[in-house]
Amino acid sequence: MSSYSAFKGTGFDQLDPFDSRDSNLWRKAEYLGRYLFAADFLRSRGIRLAADVSCGLGYGSMELATVSEKVVGIDGSPEMVERAMKRCQQPGVRFICLDLEKDDLCRHIPEGSCGAAVSFETLEHLNDPGGAVDQFSRILMPEGFFICSVPNVISESGDDAGLPKNRSHKQWFTFPSLCRMVERCGMRVIYRLGQSRSRRLFRREQQLFNARRIRRRLSDETVMHSEEMIRWLSYVAAYPSVEDVDGSYSIIIVAQKQGSD
Repeated sequence: MSSYSAFKGTGFDQLDPFDSRDSNLWRKAEYLGRYLFAADFLRSRGIRLAADVSCGLGYGSMELATVSEKVVGIDGSPEMVERAMKRCQQPGVRFICLDLEKDDLCRHIPEGSCGAAVSFETLEHLNDPGGAVDQFSRILMPEGFFICSVPNVISESGDDAGLPKNRSHKQWFTFPSLCRMVERCGMRVIYRLGQSRSRRLFRREQQLFNARRIRRRLSDETVMHSEEMIRWLSYVAAYPSVEDVDGSYSIIIVAQKQGSD
């Protein structure tokens, strides 16, 4: 399935950045870029256990496994968990199927045991995102890190009733509303990041292509869908930064759980 269908809310809201059959190059680069940043941020922090919540196909869990002794990937889709388990058989990585709105995360991951909880493009799909964030905070050890992303409301569109056109989205977020929710759960936002560079490049490419100034787009080049080039594009053009955060489709934050007194 093309990730265009996922983006429109007509299928699984998951994609595989390394799937050469998926032509949505820029979106694949952004998805991978978030995990590359998370791994780089955590690399020198001595993480022993990291949770990858809404892990999907498990490619992000594999990135986190390069910087954490153990990784637990969590997803609400049995199909996604099964595919992640087949894909990632690294020692120290395990996957569990869990519904964040029905199950208790702490039944599977002990409270205060994680050095990091990572969850990208998850909260907008939940009716009670605050309840999920509270669970993330509970599994974090004091001074542990929560890294997440949500679509920025200014990038979303609504239907005639004012509801999200993407039917898989239940919430709209601004940076202040996301911060308030995180802070109510005992964490403090220490960085806000975005991926505005990739969005600008994608829009410019579309403009030039539509105006027939260029005949081919990067996504038309088979070589750009190789693992090596997807990684290159993710690092060079879609790596989260603190530059021009309002120009990004997603709001990306790094928060830290308050230490015990």
